[in-house]
Amino acid sequence: IRESLQVVRSRDPRIHRMPFLDAGHKLGGKKEGAGGSDYHALGAMEVICSSMAKTLQTALHPPDWLQGNYMAVRYEDLVVEPIKTLRQVYGFVNLSVSPEMEKFTLNMTSGPSYSSKPFVVSARNATQALSAWRTALSYQQIKQVEEYCHQPMALLGYERVSSPEEVKDLSRTLLRKPQL
Repeated sequence: IRESLQVVRSRDPRIHRMPFLDAGHKLGGKKEGAGGSDYHALGAMEVICSSMAKTLQTALHPPDWLQGNYMAVRYEDLVVEPIKTLRQVYGFVNLSVSPEMEKFTLNMTSGPSYSSKPFVVSARNATQALSAWRTALSYQQIKQVEEYCHQPMALLGYERVSSPEEVKDLSRTLLRKPQL
């Protein structure tokens, strides 16, 4: 029997800690005031981050069949050191990287500008894309992501932000070495 998301959520004891739900909430709308995130986006984020946390925990403590057969790669690592990361990935699967693939990787991560069209495959300045979230999201939205995604973020080496000023200071990195 299929139950609607609302029925499932009504039975979820964690529902009381979800700040985006209130009596006046309208589906598909934004939380009133302070730049809150969309109800459906938060629900999806919770599911995605929970799944990612389980996957990363499995990678940290793999069953026998998975040991040596899983590699986690952060987007940031590919952007900051594209050739090194590409060679690590290819080496992991026992392949050699062709000069054409290295050239393609450099082209795709070192384009002339940042594209706001996320699903258009094109050469772009990946270092601009890397920090775009810091200027596009509000501090409250970032704190919501941190609330729902703290576990996978910690495993992947993402630091939490402590102030709106820290978010906007693009000279400060929010990355540290991942636990994987």
